[in-house]
Formats: sequence, C-alpha cells, structure tokens
Amino acid sequence: MKTNAHVLAVMTCSLLTAPLAIADDAAPVKSASVDLNGDGKPEAVSIQFDAPKNEFVLKAGGATLRGPGDDNEPAGVFIVDLDSRDSRKELVVRTGQTDYDQRSFIYGFDGKALKLLGTVPALTEARGNGIILSDSWQGFWNRRDKYVLDAKTGKVSEVPQDLYAVGVEATVKQSFPLARSRTDKKVVATLAQGSTIQVLAASPSSRKGEGYLYLVKSSTGLLGWATAKDLMEKTGGLPLAG
Repeated sequence: MKTNAHVLAVMTCSLLTAPLAIADDAAPVKSASVDLNGDGKPEAVSIQFDAPKNEFVLKAGGATLRGPGDDNEPAGVFIVDLDSRDSRKELVVRTGQTDYDQRSFIYGFDGKALKLLGTVPALTEARGNGIILSDSWQGFWNRRDKYVLDAKTGKVSEVPQDLYAVGVEATVKQSFPLARSRTDKKVVATLAQGSTIQVLAASPSSRKGEGYLYLVKSSTGLLGWATAKDLMEKTGGLPLAG
C-alpha cells in the first residue's frame, strides 16, 4: 500500500513536536516525594540547575548527584517505573535541545546513593515492562532503539539491531544504481528517472562519515542498497523536517 507524501510529512512534524511519552505521559517535576527504593518510606526528590558549572543537581533522600547540563536547564526530573514487577521507581533527567544532542540519564536510588543505570538518546516510551524505546530523528526518518533494564544488575543496556526500519517513499530525479549488498558494490538494479522507490531500512555504514546505507525497493520489485548521498541528491519527496 502506498503512503501519501503529505501524510508522511504531517507524521514527521508530529514526531518532532510530540511530548515525551514516558510512564503514561508523566510530566517532569522540580520536586516531589516518592518511594524510590521500595522500603515504604518516600524520599524527597528535587532538581536544580547550576548555571556557572553547567550542571544539574539531582537530590533524593540524603543523596546528591551532579550531571552535565549540556548548556540548558532541564525542565525537571521524570519519575518513572521501568519495571512494575519490582517495587522501585527510577528518575530520568533529559538534557539537550535538539533531536541530535538530547540525552536521557536514568538513575536509581538504593536507599543511600543515586546511581546511574544508563543513558539513552531519548526516553520515548517506558511502560513498566523493563523495556525502553528511544527515538532519534535522522533527517528524513525516525531511528527507534530498544533498551532493557536488567533486573539482576540494575543496568540499562541496548538491544542491538542489524537494521533500522525506515518506511518512506521517494521519486527518482536522477537515475542511480542499487548495490547488491552492503559490502558488494556490484549493481543489482539501476533506478529509472521518474520512478517511485521505497526506502525500507537503514544500516550504519562501516565507512567513516558515510552515515547510513539504505535498503531500497525499486518500482520493479528489486532490492538493493543506496547511499545517503544518492538518496538526498537524486530523489525527491523524502519527508525532510527539522
């Protein structure tokens, strides 16, 4: 089924402007009282910004921790429940001002100290099942990464993907070839000018500075790999935004 380009553009803009969807759309707070370690006693939680040092100051109970501010004051701290099977809650501090520099720092509290559990580009979704979904904009598509919270170690780690889903359409303005594989440059198809292609998936290139290689489906149903340079310079209609 073909996707209307206008719809894709609207979806893209919605993605860029949508609020952070974590813990059932919880909002960041400057201060709160919450039981973080599951002992039945709430801890006083607060966050401040030390502008001269460009650091945020996070407090929970009697513990204090400083983190990098990335040149902007965090809106607050998110209180999330990454795994509803335990009795703990986690704290998330989001820094950065764009999709390219944003980071979400995830902290746990053991009753004595705040500990960094992990860092993700953006904590887009966490619904209490130990899984974190993280979105980051890549120019004309959204990269979605998966992270999991290890119940034993208490650490957040990435689940590697060989390919990232893209799912956009474009029109060929200037003919260019598709390679047989990511490592074999032999031509499997040459895209005809004026034809419509589907960019199905992306894979980080092993070549420095090349960004991604893209798995493309031609109008004749053939699959091959294209460079980001060819897609950006020789096609039209990509849902560019940001």
